[in-house]
Amino acid sequence: MKRRRWRALHAVMAAVSLSLAPLVVQAAIDCTGTVTNLSLQMGTAGTVTLSLSNGPTYTYFCNVGEGNLNGVSPSVCRTMYATLLTAKATNKQVLIRFYDHDSCTAVPSWANAGALGWTKVLLD
Repeated sequence: MKRRRWRALHAVMAAVSLSLAPLVVQAAIDCTGTVTNLSLQMGTAGTVTLSLSNGPTYTYFCNVGEGNLNGVSPSVCRTMYATLLTAKATNKQVLIRFYDHDSCTAVPSWANAGALGWTKVLLD
């Protein structure tokens, strides 16, 4: 009898654990800094590579040509690239939210940045 109760209790605990799994919060970090590197890779994708003074460094930000990268369409990427180019030329700070990381230095170098949020640009 006790063995059945334990099995039933374990089954209930497992079900509760699985039902709470979607409630796990994804990490997100707002990275603020001046644009230290902004490059546009040659090729059909036209990948924008970005570095900020406080991190991240050399991360693949979005594509101006073909295909969505990090959830950003090419038309939105072209607008972001133009704004980042202005920020670089005028030495203004930008603030970008990275949803898949818990620190600015955790955003991978020479790899996709992950989901992005465009928060504030051209800060004084």
